[in-house]
Amino acid sequence: MPLTRALITLAALLLAACGPGIKLPVKSTPAATRIALEVKIDPKLVAAVKEQRRREAVEGLQTGGLTPANLMDAGEAIADKDPTATWTADLLAKLRAGVLDHKVGIPTGSGSADLVLRGTLRRASDAGVAFDWTLTEPKTQTVVATAVAEEYFYSGDAAFLTRKVLAKLLVTDVDRWSRAERLAPKPPSPGPPPSVAPLDPPEASTDGRAAFALVVGVERYRDALPPATHAEADARAFASYARKTLGVPEAHVKLLLGERAGLADLASAIEEWLPRNAREPKGRVYVFFSGHGAPDPETGEAYLVPYDADPAYLKTRGYAVRRLVETLGRLTGQQVLLFTDACFTGSGPRSVLAAGTRPLVPVKPTPSARGVVSFAAAGAREATGAARDTAHGLFTHRLLEALGGAADADADHAVTLAEVAEYVTARVSADARLDNREQTPTLTLPPGLTAAQLTLVDGLRR
Repeated sequence: MPLTRALITLAALLLAACGPGIKLPVKSTPAATRIALEVKIDPKLVAAVKEQRRREAVEGLQTGGLTPANLMDAGEAIADKDPTATWTADLLAKLRAGVLDHKVGIPTGSGSADLVLRGTLRRASDAGVAFDWTLTEPKTQTVVATAVAEEYFYSGDAAFLTRKVLAKLLVTDVDRWSRAERLAPKPPSPGPPPSVAPLDPPEASTDGRAAFALVVGVERYRDALPPATHAEADARAFASYARKTLGVPEAHVKLLLGERAGLADLASAIEEWLPRNAREPKGRVYVFFSGHGAPDPETGEAYLVPYDADPAYLKTRGYAVRRLVETLGRLTGQQVLLFTDACFTGSGPRSVLAAGTRPLVPVKPTPSARGVVSFAAAGAREATGAARDTAHGLFTHRLLEALGGAADADADHAVTLAEVAEYVTARVSADARLDNREQTPTLTLPPGLTAAQLTLVDGLRR
């Protein structure tokens, strides 16, 4: 027996002895979330297995006195009997049974699913396979969980891969995506209705085919935090501008609102969805956040406040702005524009603090990173506010006006970052003074880049 096949056999024996023995708990609560399961196989894996079988068939027949041509024909005939034909069906059947048996969820069709688990079997090693899978919420394309289950020797029995997938699902908060929770009535948004019609995004010929946009708005919070008035309206409006004015394809816009903007949702979108998708050279990424910010009173570090955050435990339940900028800076070949309509002083309608903490914490400035432009609603010691004439944050309202053409000072039907920054800063500052406060939007650029070099909108048709 060749050395490689001997090693494979040894690996199989070891796996049989210890591999499948993953102990999985059974949830005590009944399954409520409807999960669609989709499994496919990589054609390269099929081809590799067929070629291996052909080689083994030829080796086995060589002692039978066949001519080289007959050997080849016999090998091809054996290889045509695809040994992988039942692999996906077996894995799918075991996943469905495991999801039910362990009370993870209720298997269903994709048309009625709360979540969709999609996975692909691919070649991982000489005789092994890997199952790459992602669990997403179909309405918003939010990534709920993702992992790779790998087996070093694969004979076609999917039990071990199934256990590895279930182990990940059992430590994921799947229940919060149940249809019952989704259909539960939501409290009305706070604040007065808009006194004027919302801003209408103008059409433009901006080439955003390679662009992606992550848009987040958190107005009401899970725990006892004051609402961030108009934050979800801000996010919805920016998403509309991203599609219509900035040219971002519909499928490239991820909108996270309210309870769908928890810490895990933000982390998945920022650290998995964007790096996996925003990869085309010279692409562009827009990240917009409207909601509460919070400072760490001990370090002065600024944090975004997700839906399920607690200002008393920011290091584990908030999302650090420094972490955000550093992660965005690692996107290969991307120009990133980060807009935050929040403040981080612990004072004002868009900032929160842990109980008993004094407001106006000295906050560290937003760090710079390669390729990341940051435009924040206020300075490090200032608070944000709402617009007077529409149901938006003041910064968001003026930002949308600027992108819509109000900042086009030279009337060339294009809007640069320099024009946006000048327009927004001047008008937000003036509007805030009418409310007897200071609010100065702050633009942070990476070294070597000027605001005039970046054209955000091109070919405005308004």
